[in-house]
Amino acid sequence: MVTIDEFRTWDGRVLAAASEALMRRWREVTAVHDSVADAALGTGWDGPAAEATREAMSRIRSDLADVAAELLRIATCTADASIDMQSLVAALRSVEQRAADERFAVESDGSVSDAAASYSVALVDLWSTMRERRRCRDELAERIAQLIRTATDFDDFLARRLAGETSAASVAAAVAASVPRDGSPAANAAFWSALSPAARTRLLVEQPALIGNLDGLPGRVRDSANRRVLAAERIRLRAVEAELQKELDDNVFGGIFSDADAGLEQTRTRLASLDAIDATLAQGARQLLVLDNSSYEETMAAVAVGDVDTATHVAVFVPGLGSTVHGHLLRYDGDMEDLESTVQQLVSQDAPQSAAAVTWLDYQAPQVGWSLLDPNRTVVSGAAAQAGADRLVPFLNGLDAARASDPHLSVLAHSYGSLTAASALRGDTGVDEFVALGSPGLGTHSLVDLQLPVGHAFAAEAQGDIVADLAAFGRDPGALDGVTLLSTEPSDGARGSIGHSDYLTEGTTSGHNTALVVADRGAEAVIRTRPGLLDLLQKALYL
Repeated sequence: MVTIDEFRTWDGRVLAAASEALMRRWREVTAVHDSVADAALGTGWDGPAAEATREAMSRIRSDLADVAAELLRIATCTADASIDMQSLVAALRSVEQRAADERFAVESDGSVSDAAASYSVALVDLWSTMRERRRCRDELAERIAQLIRTATDFDDFLARRLAGETSAASVAAAVAASVPRDGSPAANAAFWSALSPAARTRLLVEQPALIGNLDGLPGRVRDSANRRVLAAERIRLRAVEAELQKELDDNVFGGIFSDADAGLEQTRTRLASLDAIDATLAQGARQLLVLDNSSYEETMAAVAVGDVDTATHVAVFVPGLGSTVHGHLLRYDGDMEDLESTVQQLVSQDAPQSAAAVTWLDYQAPQVGWSLLDPNRTVVSGAAAQAGADRLVPFLNGLDAARASDPHLSVLAHSYGSLTAASALRGDTGVDEFVALGSPGLGTHSLVDLQLPVGHAFAAEAQGDIVADLAAFGRDPGALDGVTLLSTEPSDGARGSIGHSDYLTEGTTSGHNTALVVADRGAEAVIRTRPGLLDLLQKALYL
């Protein structure tokens, strides 16, 4: 294992200089080889001595050719390695500079400690400050640990390559093998930052599926990779569809004994999901941040309106019961486009602020029908929410890790999606705002269970939305201390929301209130001043 102290001494320019010196020697040896070849004996001397001389000169030429080839091989290896080393060292220096700027100390074993003796903040902001310090410290430590692993792999592979134990194919395989498996978003970000431009391009072109869903990579990279995967998946699924259809056509019993009919239906559902993704991307200014067809059930995806790499304010929408990519992505994306546009208008006077909004369908949301009997996916339990939360946490952290500075990050969750989001917010996500829309409960009886800044949790309950008062998973959010109830009634030219699915519709009070929260102007939102009867009853029950 390379130590961080050894890592700090690396200098790609040394390798570059060595490569240049080796290239000079290669040219010199090549010239000698050519001169020996020019000195080959002609006619006019025959016999044993002449033959021995010719054989000796042939051996010299062969040896010189071998030396020249080895010099060229090592020169090429060191030239390539110098570029990779410079990228690695630059990544380490960037992390250490950030640590110094944030007043963290990087120890000789690669660990990170907080060098700030005290925090000059108001008491009300102390919790948020300590949370951000802890997150920053942990992220820096994860980045450094990943860079040390990458440096060790680089050193080991270079040693094997210089020893002649590798091939061109193994070089490509080594780049693919270097992609972190189950790495944290911070580790993934460090891995990407340490790659040379050539290595990044190779992965993007040859192995897009390895990086498209890697939390912590820039949105533009994930989008480019996932669009390649999208095209490849369509070709693959079309072939599967044709094969299954042929099997059914050739079988008098259909799919009774083979399940080919069920497979065909599922394949066509997945193709419909790809169609929905294509139609969404065709709207323009979109980023395909997730494309996952690995599940045995539904295709999963996440699409952003705007640029999550540069937006000042980023919102992530988590939908609930019945949501699918093929059935709902386009509609939700339209809601996010309206939201992003409203936020852009709100912050237009505060240039250079901007916004992005993500439709996050990267979990298996509960469905009606037979799914009600599936313990892992039924809407009557929190299992699906927890499974979704396990995917949502790294996604949220990845939005931060992919950038030099964190965005103002909001999570908006509807219906069962609010339980999924709240389960994620029990962990450390860096989320600044949380809005629960038509929530059946957050899985808690107290807001202190969620890692949120004080005063930044909101809920909205529309007229006629019985789900919002079910309290099926913990207390009704409207009855939780610390939750601000947003108005869903008509106000200032905006219309009210009715029922369970009208919260983010353009032109509604609840939609505008949500945009204000996303724009970090939640204090300006219209507040619900009259609690509902069920809210009052729940508060009384928990007193």
